[in-house]
Amino acid sequence: MTTTLSFADAVPLEADALHRLLQAWFRAEGSDDPAAIRARFDDGFNMVSPAGKVLPFAQFSAGLPAMRGSRPTLIMEISEVVVRYQDDRTALVTYRERQIQDSGTTDRLSTALLIKRDDRPTPVWRHLQETWITP
Repeated sequence: MTTTLSFADAVPLEADALHRLLQAWFRAEGSDDPAAIRARFDDGFNMVSPAGKVLPFAQFSAGLPAMRGSRPTLIMEISEVVVRYQDDRTALVTYRERQIQDSGTTDRLSTALLIKRDDRPTPVWRHLQETWITP
């Protein structure tokens, strides 16, 4: 029996769920079809990197094949997930992301806007802003 979570219940879990999928992709684990990752994003998605670069969905999506296996030692840890605002179709979430690799560890604070789309089983990412956390 498959249980589908409500949007309200799925939102706080989505940051970790997406990053498990991305971690596997960067490590070349599991399927080599990027469709499962692309399905988590709205076509209007934009990401603002910690360095301030804006990355629209089309550019992010096009880059996925080259990123597969590019970080074989990557471990992504998601913590401190807080739903800052939520209504029936949108949610604003903050979380801490730690990336651990052979080359070192980085931390960032992220703010994401997630939306409910009736054609998708999980909350969909519309916007992401990442900020470096410096020691």
